[in-house]
Amino acid sequence: MRHGSIAAVVALLAAAAVQAQEFDPKIFQSPPAQYRGHAMWNFNLAALNEKDVIAGIDEMARLNYGGFFIEAGGRPQPGQGVAFLSDEYFRYYRLAIEEAKKQGLEMILYDDYAFPTGTVGGQMLAQHPEYVAKSLDMAEKDVAGPAAVDLPIPQGIYIGAVRMNRDTFELVDISDKKVQDSVKCLVPKGNWKVMAFYLVGGKARVVDYLDEKAMSVFISMTYEKYQQNFGSEFGKLIKQTFYDEPSMHHADRMWTQGFNAGFEKRYGYSPMKYYPALWYDIGSQTAAARNALWGFRAQLFAENFIQRLDDWCAAHHLEFGGHLDQEEPLNPTPLNGDLMKVFEHQTLPTVDDIWWYGRSNPSYKIVTSAAFNFDHPICRAETYAAYRGLTDKIAFQVAMDQYAMGINFQIPARTVQPKRPELNDYVGRLSYLLEHGRHVSDIAVLYPIAALRTQYRQVGGVQFPLANGEQPPQIMETAYAREGGFAYGIDYQDIGEALFRGLRVDYTYLHPDVLVDKCTVDANHKLILNNRENREEYQVLILPAGDTLSASAAAKIREFYDKGGMVIATGKLPTHSAEFGKDKDVQQAMADVFGVSPDAPLKADVKRAQDRQNFYVFWYYIKKNQAGGQAIFLPVVHPWLLDFALKLVLPQRDVDIQQPIAPLRRGNEYDGALTYIHKVKDGRDIYFFANSSPQAVDTKVVLRGVKSLQIWNPHTGRQEAAESTAASGSTTVHPVLPSVSSLFFIGQ
Repeated sequence: MRHGSIAAVVALLAAAAVQAQEFDPKIFQSPPAQYRGHAMWNFNLAALNEKDVIAGIDEMARLNYGGFFIEAGGRPQPGQGVAFLSDEYFRYYRLAIEEAKKQGLEMILYDDYAFPTGTVGGQMLAQHPEYVAKSLDMAEKDVAGPAAVDLPIPQGIYIGAVRMNRDTFELVDISDKKVQDSVKCLVPKGNWKVMAFYLVGGKARVVDYLDEKAMSVFISMTYEKYQQNFGSEFGKLIKQTFYDEPSMHHADRMWTQGFNAGFEKRYGYSPMKYYPALWYDIGSQTAAARNALWGFRAQLFAENFIQRLDDWCAAHHLEFGGHLDQEEPLNPTPLNGDLMKVFEHQTLPTVDDIWWYGRSNPSYKIVTSAAFNFDHPICRAETYAAYRGLTDKIAFQVAMDQYAMGINFQIPARTVQPKRPELNDYVGRLSYLLEHGRHVSDIAVLYPIAALRTQYRQVGGVQFPLANGEQPPQIMETAYAREGGFAYGIDYQDIGEALFRGLRVDYTYLHPDVLVDKCTVDANHKLILNNRENREEYQVLILPAGDTLSASAAAKIREFYDKGGMVIATGKLPTHSAEFGKDKDVQQAMADVFGVSPDAPLKADVKRAQDRQNFYVFWYYIKKNQAGGQAIFLPVVHPWLLDFALKLVLPQRDVDIQQPIAPLRRGNEYDGALTYIHKVKDGRDIYFFANSSPQAVDTKVVLRGVKSLQIWNPHTGRQEAAESTAASGSTTVHPVLPSVSSLFFIGQ
């Protein structure tokens, strides 16, 4: 939405009109197409025909989908089948549009041939190899000076060269020492590493997501062709878009030729001498250097890929969205740069759920939290694709877990199941109530992006000189990058799972930039996320383990504590700044808040917590101030200890499910859980309780505040009275949930 425009005013009025109807029992009973699942569907270009197009859309209507997207596939041989984006292709696409209209279905614009977005079905590489993504490689030689160095540069696009003293970490930009195909220079006394950096192609078929010109070419080859053919349907039948699995790991170490010039234009200095930090420890500047370089690359990805496409779509009456490849790894640095901030300018944040039940649970909360952070009221999930052993039960388990984690629109794989029509009604009812509104969460967990960038480094380089007949090693970093490198001591996802599935306490990941730029502390000691629609009020801020934090985020945490806020830190307190020259600022802020510092006397109290039932004994640090603020440092993350700490700083929870701490099962072992989400829309409370576990649940739930509630059943579409009791400023309800079932409690 573009503020100040007529379109923005119209959109706000339309949104208000929709919200006014979002508690209509009739719509809840029979949700219209816009809320039901929108299927992933395929054009088999090798054997495409009118009969199959019509039959496929008819089947989707019978299976109760609300819409679909068309992903081209089949890979016909040259001269056979239907060529992607040809006139014949668009003729079949037009047929699909007309059939969708007849069946009352919506369409989503899928933006490429297939995943990953950016290949244009091979046309990008064939027609514009200069705009295909390239990888940053490095040649190096260790030298004992004084000595003359002749470092050959492998074939590629030269970026620059640096010499680094391996003892003192002195860095010198020697980019001007290139002579033909070598870096030739004199190095002084000492132990030096001389490195040449260059770009190579041939490792990817995708567009250079980081380059503005390359993205303009991609838009002209894809989005603009659809606009030329079907622009009259944009904003009507076709309202949304979908991109699929772009990632910087597709080129191993994706980089772009204009990186240095763009960096210097934005920040006023050349980043060249810091390039060694991408591979090596460069001493006290390592954290700041990696945050500068990885951070700018993340900005280029978010601005030139995500924001460019979002802006184009907004100008053409489309809501832009899609999902990235590999959201699950602990460290997003080599993949998308920042799994939260990448969605700042994406109207429809989207996450992927593929392969098996439970695989994507941690990443759901990151992406939905991004939607909450950046005030995007709809958050989608592609789901069930390539699921192993998908059954009706699992399909419902997945759906209720997704919506409890903040998803409110589903794009399912088109798998025929007996209950699929019922599932789409179920999903439609969830979407109807959970789209838009304000998410209620007592707890914010800081997203540790600065620490993640500090930890990630690239592996491999080409060592010279080589022995006679020896070939340089082939650098294959795709798998390493795809898994986010090696993550040590990173616990933010453990905290999230312990809170949400272990303690049954909802939370929001809070991006440090959002903490600094959009959050304030109110008179009631709450940390307020100041969004127009999704205004959240946090009583507790959790700082996960990590050695790096921006100085501005550290200062905001201290402000929150000084004004009476509750802060919990785990594992390791940051000692490095994400900015150059501000390590001491971060160290001082952490010492002021937690009273724990490696360079100063202990100012916190050391206390013991004992779980007598399980015979656990934990030690923790606690510090209080006169404003009522409390700061607790937990050396380890354990669900019982986290629950103990929360009871110290949050005696009354927004939603308190009266059940013992649940055992945590991750990955293939996950078989469901009792979870919830609380939203407020049009002044009315919406509590969604989901029991995806194998066991029936018969429990009491204490809600903060005095509530008058009604039960809305998303499985049947019916409403009934909710029994509750109010006492001491709270309301107790008694949800009874059989295995794999859910209920809404709606405020009256």
